[in-house]
Amino acid sequence: MAMDWLLIGLILLAIAVNIRSFIVLNQFQKQRKAMLEDAEAVHSSMEDFVANLEQENDELYNRLVEHIAQKESRMEERMRELELKIGIADSVQPADETPVAPKSKTGKQKKTVKAAEPEIDPDLPENEKIEQLHKQGFSSAQIAKVVKAERGEIELTINMYKKKQSYQK
Repeated sequence: MAMDWLLIGLILLAIAVNIRSFIVLNQFQKQRKAMLEDAEAVHSSMEDFVANLEQENDELYNRLVEHIAQKESRMEERMRELELKIGIADSVQPADETPVAPKSKTGKQKKTVKAAEPEIDPDLPENEKIEQLHKQGFSSAQIAKVVKAERGEIELTINMYKKKQSYQK
């Protein structure tokens, strides 16, 4: 009889363990389902975030393009104004006279001399042509027209030439 009670107790214990395992299994399934829903929510929110980020990026890119276009148009307008001013300045100055830089730094005024066609060797490299024209007294604007280059590039080459000359002394 004691054995029967022991068997009944073990059977009841096994049933209780099985019931508990079913409860735990059910809880795990609920947690798994909740985790999958959370993962889907995170994935969805990340997709929304990326879409918003791309939209903002596109808007910023378009604003940047517009800003650059405005700056370019302002710069082109400014260049046209400056070219007109240069054209007016060139037309005011007699065509056969060219300013010559003073040879010494004693504060002498610029002299004007009869401008001849620039005497340069067409086979020379561009920087040497610029140096020769500068030595002949041509302005950077005039050199730019002859060499067909930007005035800033001409001025930079002239400044580099002057530095080179100062180092050689």
